[in-house]
Amino acid sequence: MAATTITDHRASTPTQTQSQPSSSQNFSTLVSTILKTSGREPAPLVGPSTTIVGDVLYVFGGRILSRSRPQLTSDMYALDLITRVWRKLETRGQIPPPRYFHSVCALGDSKLVCFGGMSPANTGAAGEAKATESLSASQPDQSEVMVMSDIHVFDIPTYTWMFIPALNPPEGRYAHCATILPSTAFYSAANAVAAAVVGGERLDGFGGAEMVVVGGQDSANHYIEEINVFNLRSLTWTTKSPLDRSCGAYRSVVAPLGNRLSVSQIGAGSEPAPGQSDDPALSAVNGSSPQNDPGAMLIYSNYNFLDVKLELQLRLPDGTLTEKAMNGPHSPPGLRFPNGGVLDNHFVVSGTYLTSSKQEYALWALDLRTLVWSRIDAGQVFAQGSWNRGVLWNRRSSFLILGNRGRSLVEDYNHRRINFTNLCKVDLEAFGLYENWRRTSSPAVQKTFSPAAEEFGKMFMNMPELCDMEFICMEGESIPVNSRLISKRWGAYFIDLLSATKHEPDPNGRVVSIATITPQSFSASAPVGTPHSQILPVTTANYNPIDRPRSLYFPHCHSVVLALTEYLYTGALPPPRDPAVMAPILCSLLQIARPYRIEGLLEATVERIHQQLDGKNAAAVFNAAATAAGSGSGIEAEDYTSNMPPLPGSVEDEEWWENVNIIGLQKRGLRGLMEGRRMRERGKSLGSGRVGEGPGMQGTFGGTVGSG
Repeated sequence: MAATTITDHRASTPTQTQSQPSSSQNFSTLVSTILKTSGREPAPLVGPSTTIVGDVLYVFGGRILSRSRPQLTSDMYALDLITRVWRKLETRGQIPPPRYFHSVCALGDSKLVCFGGMSPANTGAAGEAKATESLSASQPDQSEVMVMSDIHVFDIPTYTWMFIPALNPPEGRYAHCATILPSTAFYSAANAVAAAVVGGERLDGFGGAEMVVVGGQDSANHYIEEINVFNLRSLTWTTKSPLDRSCGAYRSVVAPLGNRLSVSQIGAGSEPAPGQSDDPALSAVNGSSPQNDPGAMLIYSNYNFLDVKLELQLRLPDGTLTEKAMNGPHSPPGLRFPNGGVLDNHFVVSGTYLTSSKQEYALWALDLRTLVWSRIDAGQVFAQGSWNRGVLWNRRSSFLILGNRGRSLVEDYNHRRINFTNLCKVDLEAFGLYENWRRTSSPAVQKTFSPAAEEFGKMFMNMPELCDMEFICMEGESIPVNSRLISKRWGAYFIDLLSATKHEPDPNGRVVSIATITPQSFSASAPVGTPHSQILPVTTANYNPIDRPRSLYFPHCHSVVLALTEYLYTGALPPPRDPAVMAPILCSLLQIARPYRIEGLLEATVERIHQQLDGKNAAAVFNAAATAAGSGSGIEAEDYTSNMPPLPGSVEDEEWWENVNIIGLQKRGLRGLMEGRRMRERGKSLGSGRVGEGPGMQGTFGGTVGSG
């Protein structure tokens, strides 16, 4: 590999100007929060990778800033995004050579894949598996570096690196873009899939199977205009295709399309096509699931920052590139070193915006259905300090920006410095951008079922001859159910309710066993000292058929209990705009999801509310979310509900409740109320007497309710 001297590739060196915070107070001050991190944080770095897996941010490599000479590192740090505590991981195995301006992509929920970047010239030939320690001052001078094309896989549970030898690697590069996508490859050889087992560990696992590398720069700082694909099951470089433009980390972002939209929905409009639902699970029933297009991805570039040019390409699973024209009266400025990803129906991108008169960190979102841009107004949170690296946190519908609120953005940008002292969290859910994280998690926590299973559940629900008990509503209506299925889907809380039942004779002298949900039910628990193993497994088969409760009373109306029953049978709520899930019903489900301890119901309800929230029901949603945030959490349980919410008031409660996005839903309802009030005041000032006709905040998400 050719050697080159470390450069920072600065397109320009802007000067600092003082920006004055606006004195106006608006909704944006509620959606962005600056948080302090603790623990052993990384030193300020140049060119490190930042990757989120679940609720943990991993930082690898980079160049430690030094006045005497550059110091490259191969250290791995982890930030728990819930506790915001940094840790330096003690990694082992075939640790990659120190590097910067490389890529690290998440492979499923347990591995990271590192590719390329620039390493010290004395590292050795590309592809050589070489364990190394972090650089220290006693090591040789690293002013000479070389571009790399090697691949290393990091196993998160064991902190172990593994070098992946591959024949015919592409040209070495740095400052490239990369992502991992589901594979559409077909294996004809008997041992093709088995080839992915190296050292007893599978590399495919849950998640994608192909790493797509886009662009980058070579040792002479020239752009490499090609796309390379590495198959993580066969462990081979499979394709190389030309790219008719210059892409790289300085100007571009690549992101998987995800499972929310299909390729045909990009630019097709906000309303779903005939026969197609805006709910991905329901679309699958009609054969139009986004999963029919695995492996699609977006390539976004902005360049020529004095007269910015924006480009968006859609790469199909077969490698075909399609240009997509973006619309609307507003578009992002030139964002340097952009970062982003796809959340819900939007492509969210952030980056540093620098001109001679303005310096700020900006956040924008592109509606992929309409291809119209909107600015995400985070308020004055970025008016002070240095903010220079953003990461999309899909699981919590948030965008995180790393920085230091006490430093200068311009000075740090000129040195390509990334800081890790402060963390700014922008709540995207408050703007209507929300994804049910269970849909993209490991199957063990999805709590959703296949389209065929949902259809079977609906059919089963309408077969009273298979039911052996009933749900009683507050007005006396009854819904027949199968207790065996309910116990499997609801879990231990349902069994505890039945265990606490009282047997009372009816007027005819017969014994009728009825369990009743009351506020006292939420504080009741199994007898002290009773091992949970004695009440497991979670099934009604342990009851004597004569003594087993035959009815369960709910203090709710029939429509709410019916929607709850459908969720228990199918793992899903009725489709959006269905009369069975109107706003009042959803608000009731929101309030009972937590105390009834039905895993997955909370996220499904929040998702459906976001799809239906508008100016008419914003007040009801705000009130329901506020009430739900203080609701009880049901019978206290231990081992068999270890993943369920903690009790209100406990140490863990505040952090857990913040991270299930109920606060974001409450903020979005509040935004609707504020926008409605603003429109009414504007209507009065115009003397028109008509409400809601004025334009919103142009080019921002603050203008309309339900923009998600």
